Amino acid sequence: MEKKVSVAEVAEKLPGPFKHLVMGQVDDYCAYLTRIEGTYLYHQHPKDEMYFVLEGEITIEYDDGATTALGAGESLVVRAGEKHRSCAESSSLVLMFKARDLFAE
Repeated sequence: MEKKVSVAEVAEKLPGPFKHLVMGQVDDYCAYLTRIEGTYLYHQHPKDEMYFVLEGEITIEYDDGATTALGAGESLVVRAGEKHRSCAESSSLVLMFKARDLFAE
């Protein structure tokens, strides 16, 4: 039997922006918690990933100039192959879902 996981407890353990801690795994996907603050590098993945904002506001920027702003309670799926980056003016807590084989990225 798996034990329950507290978002608040995991958030307290996050070492800094753009670092992540696993909340759990479901089949071939990991759910992990991260803080976004500042701007990450443009990158892409061979499989889809999903952002779900728990606290704050983030922006997903695409290399073609398109942007999507997300606030608390909003989510976005970035499709495989889309070059993107995440950014936030102030610390934002985000639950992400990413294929397990991509987790090391």
